[in-house]
Amino acid sequence: MTQTPASISLDAARKAAPAIFATEPASYINLKRYNFVPTTDIIDKMNDNGWVLTAAQQSKSKSDLRNSFGVHMVKFQHPDLYIKDNDGGIEGRPQMVFINSHDGTRPLQVELGIFRLVCSNGLMIKSQDMGGFRERHTKLTNEGVKLLLDEKLKLTDQAIERINRWSGIEMKAIDMRKFATDALRMRLSEERQPEEHEIFGILESRRAVDNKNDLWHVYNRVQENLIKGGFNIGERQARAITNPIADMNLNQGLWQLAEEYAVA
Repeated sequence: MTQTPASISLDAARKAAPAIFATEPASYINLKRYNFVPTTDIIDKMNDNGWVLTAAQQSKSKSDLRNSFGVHMVKFQHPDLYIKDNDGGIEGRPQMVFINSHDGTRPLQVELGIFRLVCSNGLMIKSQDMGGFRERHTKLTNEGVKLLLDEKLKLTDQAIERINRWSGIEMKAIDMRKFATDALRMRLSEERQPEEHEIFGILESRRAVDNKNDLWHVYNRVQENLIKGGFNIGERQARAITNPIADMNLNQGLWQLAEEYAVA
């Protein structure tokens, strides 16, 4: 029996990210050069393909314009697509993530990711051969968006194959330390070498199921600690990353880093 993805209602999405429901772009947008792609149309397209809305995010702003038309993110999962662990349970599910805006500040972007059920942390996939989907609204058409989306959905099997490969790569202590050091540099803003207590802090497991030293589980320990915070940076405790764009960028960098270790 599979665990059904936890969907959210449109009312919940509206409260979390009101810009999703804009019916037109911001008033200063030149419609002769800008193609409006409603995020609600994307939601409908995903629903038609069996994907359910699982999350909606938007950074809060003091500007009413940004709150109504600014950058926002929506995530989807499919109830029939999932990754099994070695015991036959569900390790995670592929997810589709859309970043859109209706104020002209950002192109439409789509990413394929993995939602790991054991700790509910989203793992954003970004590697060179999988590519990305980012298109400016001046070049978009609704039909073009649908074609690019269909192409992206085909990458799900490749993602599952990579994760299974990572699970079979055992890491030595020296490799885990180097991986954590490289990963920590992505979060540190100041130009300095990570300290030993910081490195070991992000390698710590938050649950027994992650006490494994294959690349997949080491990656997940590091990823969860860097995103959720709680470890010590210098003399202070690291805060959780709450900005959706910063979250995505860090996840993508970590995925690329793990790929480098997988082929080393």
